[in-house]
Amino acid sequence: MKEISFILSGYSEAGEDIALARASETDGATRLSGVRHGENPSFCCLLGDTIYAVSELPDRAAVTAYALRDGALSPLRRIELPGRCGLCHLAAIGGVLYGSCYESGHYFALDAQLSHVLWEYLPAGTPRGHWAAKIGGALYLADLGNDRLYRFALSGGLASGTPEKLPLPAGSGPRQPIALPGGGYAVVCELDGQIRFFRGDGSLLASLPASGQGGPNAPGGACLLGDTLFVGNRGPDTVSAFTLAPDGPVRRGEWKTGSWPRGLAAFADEGLLLTACSRENSVRLSRWDGEALTVQAVLPLPQASCVLPL
Repeated sequence: MKEISFILSGYSEAGEDIALARASETDGATRLSGVRHGENPSFCCLLGDTIYAVSELPDRAAVTAYALRDGALSPLRRIELPGRCGLCHLAAIGGVLYGSCYESGHYFALDAQLSHVLWEYLPAGTPRGHWAAKIGGALYLADLGNDRLYRFALSGGLASGTPEKLPLPAGSGPRQPIALPGGGYAVVCELDGQIRFFRGDGSLLASLPASGQGGPNAPGGACLLGDTLFVGNRGPDTVSAFTLAPDGPVRRGEWKTGSWPRGLAAFADEGLLLTACSRENSVRLSRWDGEALTVQAVLPLPQASCVLPL
């Protein structure tokens, strides 16, 4: 395994809540440095060489940019977002930052300099904005409260026109859409515990329980490692793996992990899966050999929620 670097972040308790870590075959996983954000940096993303962290707060929202210099994180700039709250996700798409607000329901786009809001959308009903992703050249937004996705055309990197509304079953609670290899996409549904697989034309291919263990489950984050889709299961405290066969998705297996796996990320070239387990207060690094997950290291971080490969 070559040396890899990544950012850990979580909900703020005492001490540092964003950290830089490194892992290698010889030295294992090591936390190198950290910073106190102090406003629930539950999600981070990377645009260029700048790290952007959300402030997920019940009454307001903000985004802070950090530089990584000489192995240490230092704040660069910040934007307050009046009227928005519960900012839980940030995605870099086409040089623009897209945010999703769970509490207020807003979706918005920011420029990389954090100088102003470029675009905004607030759905009717009871929106719970949770995720933005680029799939097949379009912008997809997940609305957990209204049980639907919104699909926007992209023009110059910005969402354009009115959205196509893609309904999901009532009570499904779509949390995260994710593009699949070879076309199509999957949607992790938090409220009914399903993963729904869609063809490239948007038709439903299959709906499977995210966990095969039964019992309550509120699936968390998902990510791709090669052609395998991994999803964290909050409740069973497992990670499940799926691959797409010609006739539909196939469950490859399910393995125990730390308590409440919220965020997942992968180093595909190294075959490594990183899982932020918020109630275990840790991030786990596991190796995927094509058949099973094997834990390689565990790093502590209070209320860990996000892992960002660098």
